[in-house]
Amino acid sequence: MHKKFERALLLCPGQYSLKNSLHDVLSLIAGEVRTADITATMSKGEIKINTQIFRFPHSLRQVWEKRFVGKINSRVLQIVESFKPDIVLIYNSIFLVPETCVAIRKKARLLFFMGDSPFYTPQNNYYLACLNHADLILSPDSFWSKQLNTIGLNTTLYFVPAPDTSSYFRITDLKRGPGDAEHDILYVGASYLNSWGYKKALFMSRFTGFNFRIYGNTAWKRWFGLFPELKPVYTESGFLPQEKLNRMFNLTRIVPVDGNPGILNGFHLRLFEALSAGALPLVEYRHDVDNLLFRGFREQLPLIRDYNQAADIAEYYLKNGRERDDLVTAMDDFIIREYSAEANAGRLAEALK
Repeated sequence: MHKKFERALLLCPGQYSLKNSLHDVLSLIAGEVRTADITATMSKGEIKINTQIFRFPHSLRQVWEKRFVGKINSRVLQIVESFKPDIVLIYNSIFLVPETCVAIRKKARLLFFMGDSPFYTPQNNYYLACLNHADLILSPDSFWSKQLNTIGLNTTLYFVPAPDTSSYFRITDLKRGPGDAEHDILYVGASYLNSWGYKKALFMSRFTGFNFRIYGNTAWKRWFGLFPELKPVYTESGFLPQEKLNRMFNLTRIVPVDGNPGILNGFHLRLFEALSAGALPLVEYRHDVDNLLFRGFREQLPLIRDYNQAADIAEYYLKNGRERDDLVTAMDDFIIREYSAEANAGRLAEALK
């Protein structure tokens, strides 16, 4: 493939497997690719303060924002000035402000990949304003795209990065080691103290009749009063490295994939991670999964359209192991073929003509 650009800059958190997938796409359209995790340059204290600053009066928030956001934007501009990319891809908004976007566009094509919606998970008050300066907005959720189109942002492209097979893959000759546990059903993820957390607890309560385990943050405990059956299957856990998580998925058969309420039509990347590791994702129904992501797929997808049916669907696939394994292979092969780095690089190059 012809490399349309000389240098590409990817600004993305380093702990996300998505970083590798986006890097692979950029490497096919640019001669050199550099990745930077801007938030890694901030101290843990600064990150913690920023997550809680919304609790303070507006006057104090303004003082903090000027310092925190100013520091990040200065660092971004330094990297751009030093590396001199002609294309910049940003995951979400990494706390950019519109003035920085304007400065970048004077030197390079500016792209955003939306990992979250600026309407439903506003991590940066300037996120939506920054998207207004994009040459192209990559969206894995068709509803997010429609919302942006409605307000006049029409430079959107439905875009799904391929699974990161260097982080999630089937382990050959897998043997249980110290600390390893094998489960029929496994969920790893944070809960919340609001209605999002209730919804997640309600979904997971459907699997407690199986060999099931939850690994997650302390917010899960908030819901044990309403769902006492979750307490015995819960293990408190912080962030799990990808190597550990991949091994855990290799040791399970089914991974429930819930629909975060901020994801309207799209899906959580846990779907890809489970498939790559050989586990079947039981996916809470989302329009794009059924109509866009697997368009042309001939098998029946393991979609949960009603929480009341979740246990029956799980039981069916646990009892029919060969059918489950064949479905995992078919789904994984389809995703790798349709959303490979090569296929996505072609989509990107066409959209940037």
